[in-house]
Amino acid sequence: MIKRLLIVIALLTWGFALYAVRGGAADVKQESEARWQKIVALKNSSQTQQLAQEANMQMEWFGSHNEWDNYYRTWQLKANALSAQGKLQTALQETQRMLSDAQERDNKLGRAMAYKQIGVIYLNMKQTEPAVEALKHYAELMKDEDDFNSISNIYYRIAKAYDYNKQYQQELQETNEWMHFLLTKVGKVKKPHVRECYNACYLARAAAFIGLNKLHDAKMALDTANHHAHLINTSLSLHHYYKMQARYHMAAGDAANALLYTDSVKYITNEKDDHNDEIRAQALMQLGRGNDAAQIYQRLYQEKDSVFSHEARQHLDELNTIFQVDELKEEQQHAKFFYTVLASATVVVALLILMLFGWRTAIRLKRINEKLRIANEKAEVSSKMKSEFIRNISHEIRTPLNIVSGFTQVLTSPEMDLPKTEKKDIQERVTENTDRITKLIDRMLMISNIHSDAKIEREDHTDIQTIVAQAISYSGIEHHTRPTNKEAAVTLKVKIDAATNALTVLTHKLHTSRLLAQLLENAAKFTQEGTISLQAEAIDGLVRFIVEDTGIGIPADETEHIFDEFVQLNEFADGTGIGLTVARSVAQRLGGNLWVDTDYKQGARFIFELLRY
Repeated sequence: MIKRLLIVIALLTWGFALYAVRGGAADVKQESEARWQKIVALKNSSQTQQLAQEANMQMEWFGSHNEWDNYYRTWQLKANALSAQGKLQTALQETQRMLSDAQERDNKLGRAMAYKQIGVIYLNMKQTEPAVEALKHYAELMKDEDDFNSISNIYYRIAKAYDYNKQYQQELQETNEWMHFLLTKVGKVKKPHVRECYNACYLARAAAFIGLNKLHDAKMALDTANHHAHLINTSLSLHHYYKMQARYHMAAGDAANALLYTDSVKYITNEKDDHNDEIRAQALMQLGRGNDAAQIYQRLYQEKDSVFSHEARQHLDELNTIFQVDELKEEQQHAKFFYTVLASATVVVALLILMLFGWRTAIRLKRINEKLRIANEKAEVSSKMKSEFIRNISHEIRTPLNIVSGFTQVLTSPEMDLPKTEKKDIQERVTENTDRITKLIDRMLMISNIHSDAKIEREDHTDIQTIVAQAISYSGIEHHTRPTNKEAAVTLKVKIDAATNALTVLTHKLHTSRLLAQLLENAAKFTQEGTISLQAEAIDGLVRFIVEDTGIGIPADETEHIFDEFVQLNEFADGTGIGLTVARSVAQRLGGNLWVDTDYKQGARFIFELLRY
């Protein structure tokens, strides 16, 4: 009897314990949701500074209670709040730490949200390539989820990135995948958010077709977008539709209708839209209204210059705030001085007290030294960030360069009648900014391309004959050599048989032709008499181009050194010393290689090997 009573008591105790555990778990879920809603409320009310502070406290609670979904959601909103404050580098660092944390915990949602936020930040920085890469990681992680709106929005951002970079073929391919996603997930279900996604997709397709000059296809995409935009019938949907119509009519040469659509955009939103104003200025120029176009270009130039200066100052201030190495060093010096004085003053104190204070001093100094170590590591990251910042300048300057070009059109227009003082002011700005911007872009992009490790897409099916013909044309070597002129000191010989000429390769035609042209230019530069020959041969799955000359040749111990940056064996020769560096970089990014044949002694022989398939 007693044994049965003990069993009943044990069962009741276990039941109450299980109920308490379950009740406790429910309480944690409820509190977790309440804390998350507080973060969402701060986000919805645009209280970015308070959100960034609140997020740290809530993340600590979420982590201690294993509420990892809300933990990473909060972290993502914190990075988003920093980005909204213009602290893009701080936000990027925060999101990269979030990605590392999620990878260590193998948390899929955390990785996905980190990739999404990284992509958005890079888009804000106008760095489209890393932005697209990060956004595609997000789409791959979330493709099997039911988050329809979020994934469709990612397709929209990727398409916009390609459009900004004028990669219209990639933009079209992205819209094809986007359309497949829409049809797969929702079919023909008529819901407002579905129509908005269809509308955005067709507008992106229209942009790609306009960029590819496929105006008939662009018109069909716009007709479908028109249907969805008017069914949605919001100012935002009509705003995007009218802007794309203006862009289409400008591409079609119909400046009058393009101008009408820009009027419609201004009427709907009554807000500034620089892209719409640029189209409007172009339409006015084509309609002979140079004065009106000049006013728009003048305003855009001033606004862009002001915004760029503000962003540059803000970016540099942010870097200085993040990496306060000097302040930490000063803190260490003060700490050392303080504890040195303290140690001197307590010499007369008992040994035990002296040891106690010494131990506390060592702990404090250890913490400060750790801070210094971290700060020095961050300083190295800061240097890289500033390099990236310089690269961003080249992208940001493109728009004012186009505006300066617009000023030039205004000045050369026969209908233009500007006061002398205004004309002189515009001319001075054109001269000053064009020279400065062009030189900066050329130098920075050339150096950037040398160090790029991104593969070049091989998307052109072309024959050897076309590549060789374009290379000869690009190089201008025919002006240097006259094979038909008996008095010519240098002769160009092309030794390619008919079968090889007709071979088709899969490559990037423009890059391949320009690389081969660089080798021909190099041969012409160092060959004063004799011959320059161009050969091609097929070996298994490769095509090998050989450029030989009877020039001054290359010392055997310099055959690799010449591919280094800014190396010129003849310091009196023209050039910057980066041509061969760029050429080898392009060859390797195409999946091939470029080298010097050291066995050739009559001059120089360069061999460019290229994948055929």
